[in-house]
Amino acid sequence: MRTLQIAVWGVAALLLVGACNAGPETVAKVEYDQLMQEYEDLKASAESTRSEYAAQSVAIDNILQQLAQISGRTVVLRSDLESGTVQLTQVQQIEDSIEDIKGKLRQLDALSAKNTELRKMVLSLKKVIEEKEVEIAELKAEIRAKDLTINLQQDTINTQSSTIRNQIATISAQQEDIRAALQEQARMLFQAGQDFEQLGDNAPEVSRRKDKAKVQAFADEMYEKALFYYKQAAESGYPQAAGRMAEVEEKRSR
Repeated sequence: MRTLQIAVWGVAALLLVGACNAGPETVAKVEYDQLMQEYEDLKASAESTRSEYAAQSVAIDNILQQLAQISGRTVVLRSDLESGTVQLTQVQQIEDSIEDIKGKLRQLDALSAKNTELRKMVLSLKKVIEEKEVEIAELKAEIRAKDLTINLQQDTINTQSSTIRNQIATISAQQEDIRAALQEQARMLFQAGQDFEQLGDNAPEVSRRKDKAKVQAFADEMYEKALFYYKQAAESGYPQAAGRMAEVEEKRSR
């Protein structure tokens, strides 16, 4: 089509030149103007066709560059998928590029009806894009499957961690209860020691000539019991018990 237009343009130019050389007496003014108009129309048509082809060439070149970028990103995507570092944003970038190419192909599709070669190119690029969409969709499905597995594993870890924390809290509470019980037991042992010590201190006052030995024996027996409970309290972690034991020992030696 373009070749035919150029040929017609050339013929029109020759006719115009011939008409100019023949002189105004051989070519009517109307015919001259008509030839000039046809020449201008053909010239404008040729310029438009050339601009159109140039724009189509630029569009196809851009599409091919984008396809090359998509291929590179796909390689990186597969590598990251294997290493476990892939992100869905990488897929989104590729999908955005594919949608951009599809838009450009739709624009070229409208022009390809007038150009067989362009039509073939558009159909070929469409097939490449369709294959790339299938590939990306499969990779996206793999990524989501891996993400799901990771999420399930994380949920399991979180559940186990929560269980462990609860067990630790329960054990801590039980240990605290045990410590409190031991402290209470130590206090009660200490109190028992004090009670027996007081019994020894308050042994009945009787006649020293007749019953002094019995009074001392009773007091010593109470002090012995007091020492026993003070010792138990000290071993249970009651600090005051050691001091009382020393006091009671002095009382026994009197």
